[in-house]
Amino acid sequence: MEGKEVIGYSELLEACKSMDVARSLNEAIAFARVLDEAGVVLVVDLVRKAVPLALAPEDDPIKDELKRLLEQKEEIDVQAHKEVRRILWTGLGLAVGQVGLFFRLTFWEFSWDVMEPITYFSTSIIIVICYAYF
Repeated sequence: MEGKEVIGYSELLEACKSMDVARSLNEAIAFARVLDEAGVVLVVDLVRKAVPLALAPEDDPIKDELKRLLEQKEEIDVQAHKEVRRILWTGLGLAVGQVGLFFRLTFWEFSWDVMEPITYFSTSIIIVICYAYF
């Protein structure tokens, strides 16, 4: 297309027909679709729908709204990170507490014969609860 980076969709269809890539308009449309799906050709309308703010003027009110929403998202991300860390540290503390309790019960209070089924089933239940949570 003589060094052009961008051509219109209708120009692409005409070029397909003029270069004998396609014999009819339907074949040209099908060929353009194949090029688009392969990532060789980008249809500008699809790009405009995917990235509308890149093509908008500087004083567009949508950009201000997007900036505000991005700030809210950042706050939510920080809060979510703190919550995840809290859950992970709580889980670690509970696991250490369980091991300590089972250690105490196994070696001071009861024997392994009594504690083995208790430890097995309690650990299995905790694993199922954690799996269901996540």
